[in-house]
Amino acid sequence: MQTKKIEVCCGSKCISRNSEEIFDYLQEEYKETDVAVHMCSCLGRCKKGPNILVTDEKEDEKVYHYSKNRTIKERIENNEGMPYTRYDTEDKLDLGSDFLGDL
Repeated sequence: MQTKKIEVCCGSKCISRNSEEIFDYLQEEYKETDVAVHMCSCLGRCKKGPNILVTDEKEDEKVYHYSKNRTIKERIENNEGMPYTRYDTEDKLDLGSDFLGDL
């Protein structure tokens, strides 16, 4: 059973800020553990990238911004991320105007 899942954003802003390097680093650091490390699509926090999303065994999600190789593992281990939601508030997500509703 995995205790954590780490997802490194591969959106264009995060890639341009070296998220692939962070991904490679985290894969190496966690290769002998039960922590899964993957790339993921955009996390919606482009201004603060590169971004890493960590899901723990309780399914709590935290996002880590402005991540650097030299500090990200320590920050993950110390649980220093911010609670993650894709949208700041539910009212910003207006599904009533979704074009799929017209189909």
